[in-house]
Amino acid sequence: MTKDEKTAYWRQQVDGFQASGLSVKNYCAQEGIAVATLHYWRKRFADAVEPRPMVHGTEGFLPVTLAPVRPSVSPVEIMLLSGRSLKLTAPMDTGWLRTLVRVLESPCG
Repeated sequence: MTKDEKTAYWRQQVDGFQASGLSVKNYCAQEGIAVATLHYWRKRFADAVEPRPMVHGTEGFLPVTLAPVRPSVSPVEIMLLSGRSLKLTAPMDTGWLRTLVRVLESPCG
């Protein structure tokens, strides 16, 4: 058997295995070939496939549109007795907010 004939035979075996839907072990038992040999030829054919060259451009990419981030809660402004104001744009823990207002409204705050 020539080198080309041997390669063609194993190409048929690898293609046959892929089309069979069988496990490697079952296919090899059915065909009377060694599991290790089929693995060798599968890897050899896979390694022989040349990778596609990188294309400089937009091929293969999808367009992306970025939307501005909008707060999920409308801003709230709290006017304190001291004349200070708080502008809140995110949900707050009420306990933390109560403590903050107490500190800001205290005489040394």
